Amino acid sequence: MAPIKVVIADDHALFREGLKKILSMEREVLVVGEASRSDEVAKVVERSKADVLLLDLKMPRGDVVQTLLDVNECSRSTRTIILTAFSEDENILNAAKGGATGYVMKGVSSPVLLDAIKTVHGGGVWIDKETPSAEAFEEIAQAQHGGALPEHMAEPIKTLTKREHEILRLVAEGLTNEEIGKRIFISEKTVKTHLTNIFDKLKVNNRFKAALLIMNRPSDTSSVAAVLKRKARG
Repeated sequence: MAPIKVVIADDHALFREGLKKILSMEREVLVVGEASRSDEVAKVVERSKADVLLLDLKMPRGDVVQTLLDVNECSRSTRTIILTAFSEDENILNAAKGGATGYVMKGVSSPVLLDAIKTVHGGGVWIDKETPSAEAFEEIAQAQHGGALPEHMAEPIKTLTKREHEILRLVAEGLTNEEIGKRIFISEKTVKTHLTNIFDKLKVNNRFKAALLIMNRPSDTSSVAAVLKRKARG
């Protein structure tokens, strides 16, 4: 069976070299490319026809969600594992929203990393169960790659009114409360009231988690990026 073609994307040359050396000892894996900046990743993946991308969460010249979207656009068959030292909830959920199907901490052993590579290459999702937001990562990642959201996540959407659903869709497009109000001809204060009701029904505590519940198709990933970019700008 042909080896799994892997690209390593990390801005630390020593880490890339060490990881490449480790993976070169595995018959089932072949490192076919490297990248040190976010804006290089998609080009390297496309050129090498990589099966799996090992992507550092924080790299120069770009954000992880945009990098994931770029990779998905140029090579839909490539599966991405985030390989990072960061385990905060927000980082994990952002990775899933961008389309990653694996989340691995840099301190793992070589056999665990190899298991992760094999799992995502085979169409599965890999994240350590002890990692914060592991369950949410699995559910979102599965939904992003063609599945339906689990019933316990999809069911609350049905409780929203037509107006609430409309507002939530606009949130998913990255609009601010003021912009939403102007779009549907209501006051910003009324938008905030609707969002409070939406959060209560969906049992979430912010607009981004709420928007996740309607971002359950690959075509919605551009909206995910818009939400995150709005958040980054405050």
